[in-house]
Amino acid sequence: MRRINPFDAAVAVVALLAVLGFVCAKKGHAGVDKVIESSNRVDIDVYIIGLKTMDTDIFKPGEPSAITIRNRPVEPPMTIAKADHWQHKASFLSADGKSAVAFPDPAVPMAYDFVVTVEDDAEKTADGFVVRGNKIKIGNQVELEGFKYRVQGVVVNVRPKK
Repeated sequence: MRRINPFDAAVAVVALLAVLGFVCAKKGHAGVDKVIESSNRVDIDVYIIGLKTMDTDIFKPGEPSAITIRNRPVEPPMTIAKADHWQHKASFLSADGKSAVAFPDPAVPMAYDFVVTVEDDAEKTADGFVVRGNKIKIGNQVELEGFKYRVQGVVVNVRPKK
């Protein structure tokens, strides 16, 4: 009885996977065949909850901010277009017990919520916006990093720049 050489078996498996990948790409089941409809400048709003800081002007418009999407750094850094902040609030039940009211969180007086808008060039496909090879959509977990900060947030809006 003849035995199969492990090297020959590995080559056959790799060849089979390559053919399968080619067939999937041709049928439209792979992400490599997306048609670029246009190229736009986009604003990406990142919501950061409960950042504990004494410097509420930490995100300065016009400054660069490195961004990490799906644990992959995006190079070069994007530019901060706008940053809004407000004191982090906690919800409490009202005296009548039928509704909730929000007050600044007394447990963490230095906690702030931010919406930081970064801008960059992106390609628009039928599936959404792609920034430097990364699909960017509402709900993506991202990380912003600058000289004084490294914070995690979530994408809450992606829109073409006017």
